[in-house]
Amino acid sequence: MANVKSLPIEPNDSLVIKKIKEKLNECGGRISVPLFRGKPCEIWYDDNGKGVVSPKIPVPNHLTWEVFDAAVEIVMKNGGKAEKGKAQSGAKLGSDNLPLDSVEGYIASKVHGVEEGKSAYGPGFVVCAILDWAGVCKNERGYLSIDPRFLLEYNK
Repeated sequence: MANVKSLPIEPNDSLVIKKIKEKLNECGGRISVPLFRGKPCEIWYDDNGKGVVSPKIPVPNHLTWEVFDAAVEIVMKNGGKAEKGKAQSGAKLGSDNLPLDSVEGYIASKVHGVEEGKSAYGPGFVVCAILDWAGVCKNERGYLSIDPRFLLEYNK
């Protein structure tokens, strides 16, 4: 638990992953980030180096680097703002509460391989908080939007 103090930024890391690693490396590999309503959420590097872990997300490998890239990808595909989705409410993938183009719906489908019509586990509330903390996105009520400063750097 929280044995990894820093991870190298690899040449093939996306800008999203670079931003998260930079901030987490500055904190010695562990930090408490604020969730949407301000409650603290502990995160640290996964010992396998493939992402982060949090006690708020007990399912292993649900906060891999691919999850963060997928969240930003769907925000960009939606013109800079995407609905978060309601996976935690037990919504079925593809329903009005968990559309495929929502942050949680897209992560469930693309990264976790959940089939349309099935329930998905929802790590989105932690993913959105981490992306906000890293300066990549803005964690808004019901939505995740791209941070304009990140967009400037992304478009360079």
